[in-house]
Amino acid sequence: MASSLQQGINAAKAGQMQEALEFLKDAIIEEPQNADVWVWIAAIIDDLDKQEIFLEKALDLDPDNIPAQRGLAFLKDRKRNKENRQGDHLSDYTHPISPFPKSQTSQQPRKTADLSLRDVHDLDKAALESETSTDEGDNSGIFNNVPKLSPLEIALLAVVVLVFCVIGLLAASALFEFDLPLEFLKMDQPRLTTTPPYPGVFLYADEIFFDIQPGQAVPPSTAPLPASTSDQPLLVLWQTDLSPFQLSLIHENGDQISYQVFQGKDNTDIIQPEAAIEPGLCCLTKLSNPGSQQQNTFWCFLVLSDEP
Repeated sequence: MASSLQQGINAAKAGQMQEALEFLKDAIIEEPQNADVWVWIAAIIDDLDKQEIFLEKALDLDPDNIPAQRGLAFLKDRKRNKENRQGDHLSDYTHPISPFPKSQTSQQPRKTADLSLRDVHDLDKAALESETSTDEGDNSGIFNNVPKLSPLEIALLAVVVLVFCVIGLLAASALFEFDLPLEFLKMDQPRLTTTPPYPGVFLYADEIFFDIQPGQAVPPSTAPLPASTSDQPLLVLWQTDLSPFQLSLIHENGDQISYQVFQGKDNTDIIQPEAAIEPGLCCLTKLSNPGSQQQNTFWCFLVLSDEP
């Protein structure tokens, strides 16, 4: 679709001056910094004062605009000599941007747009608003050409900025070795009030670390073993060479218990059963590879019923 400026030019060339004026008034709103808009308006009206204002506005926007320079020179000369020669018109001097070739001046009367009080008010208002926008544009510097963003684009930009901020914080915490207050992101993760007193495998119950000593066989249930009344007891591995993903948690009835692994402070691994387990003897087990001379290792503890 043609712009309002182009529609105004087409209407002016077709001799429809009043329609051209309406299009050019819209063009002021759409392209207030386009000097050609102001030259065209000056070319299709006969109000000399308004013509001078619009041409000066065009030169403010584009000092090298030739039609505006010619038209303004004509107006000043006309005021100075106070001569109104028959058929002489501003649009003759704004050529080539004007739709009125000078060669036609003696052939037919000049068509112009009649300015109503509303037109005068609209053009004065548009010129004032354009000057304000020009001043704001000069002050905004590098932000003049920043495109307007839709709400969706703004939201996506905010998400991208947030992601980069989080990545930056995580990188900084790793580089400078400080902990971020991100506990709110780990609502379901079990928390330890402190770290174990020394390296090893522990049963964590009632905020106390109970040392679980390794054995090469499963001890009897009557042996003095660490115990917990929780049906989802916490096991803690701290500063050991054990990988929680290479271990198994086995109940005395032979069932293998599925568990989750959480990463605590200071590279602490926390193991917790995914579901409640029955009371009895349980062992965290590291099975040796077939054919290996290493023996199986067991870290056993008791799960007690909380019923009296």
